[in-house]
Amino acid sequence: MLTPNSHMNPVYCTEEKNSVKNYLDSSGWIMEHTKTRELESLICEYTGARYAHMVPSATMGLLLCSMIANINNREIFDCPAYTQAATANGAILLGGVPRFVDVDPNSYTINFSQIKSRVVFVTSINGRTPPNYYKEIKKLKDKGHFVIEDAAQSLGSWHKDKHIGTIGSVGVFSFGAPKIITTGQGGCIVTNDHYINDQIHAIKNFGRTVGIGETYNQLGLNFKFTDLQASFGIEQMKKLPDIVKRKKEIYSLYKDNLKDFCSFIETDLSQVTPTYPELVVENRDKLSKYLTNFGIGNRAVYSSLSSQPFHKIWKTSTPVTDWIATRGLQVPAQADLLDYDINEVCMVIKDFYKPLSS
Repeated sequence: MLTPNSHMNPVYCTEEKNSVKNYLDSSGWIMEHTKTRELESLICEYTGARYAHMVPSATMGLLLCSMIANINNREIFDCPAYTQAATANGAILLGGVPRFVDVDPNSYTINFSQIKSRVVFVTSINGRTPPNYYKEIKKLKDKGHFVIEDAAQSLGSWHKDKHIGTIGSVGVFSFGAPKIITTGQGGCIVTNDHYINDQIHAIKNFGRTVGIGETYNQLGLNFKFTDLQASFGIEQMKKLPDIVKRKKEIYSLYKDNLKDFCSFIETDLSQVTPTYPELVVENRDKLSKYLTNFGIGNRAVYSSLSSQPFHKIWKTSTPVTDWIATRGLQVPAQADLLDYDINEVCMVIKDFYKPLSS
């Protein structure tokens, strides 16, 4: 089972299917209600966040956070160059102007020394953070910056015993199909701030406070989740500790097998759960095609947002991002892969590089 169509297929079993069936048999309203609240409680319990709000996707969550940050038209905001487009696009939609910040050459996350703007997006790629992550975010918040943690890939990852996503003003997890757990589509915003929590409630619900009649306190939209998805996600959350354990085992297997053939970004497995193992390799594009020819799903890492066709009007120099963008490759790591499967992938990679070294 080498994930022929993807490097990361969703993994679910009888428990999720039965949970959805039981919910449908209960004549639930399907829309966001008690099952969503139950899932949010499980996320708070696991991460230590005070508040959690499910949303239709992490992308929508990042847009909602941009609304809470009150990004003004033509206001410049800071965003890492090495991230997915969704990190910046919500703020751009509100009229914000991105300043793409290069990443540090160790964790490949935003270089805090280059941050200048009031609103800052911080992406923890594969759950990684630099050693000074907590101190830098606290320093920014103390100075009045609004820090949005794009923790889409970081459920199950920690920094000095604080869960990623709970350190900034707000944090956003993804529950898309390839993530560490999934609800098909979906995301979750977490915060420890009571005032922000109230804002999320209102914005998710058209900007209204539900009482007698309709009162719209601020601009809002429909960012609500569904209990149908939540009934699936509850069972996924129950499996999260085992998935975390397996993800770390898979990463270690790749590292042990391929240490003489490629490099790995420094990852502390006592704190970090790598959603997608990243290989740092030469001849990346050729290796990608070679793996695909063997039916092995894989994906190149992000190119700099600064050079993307849509975003290049805000182009800045991002040499570190440009370096990793040509060498990073994500390989299969869904939680139900066997050791045998990982060893098979590694064997194909070794066979690709052996002729090059001879």
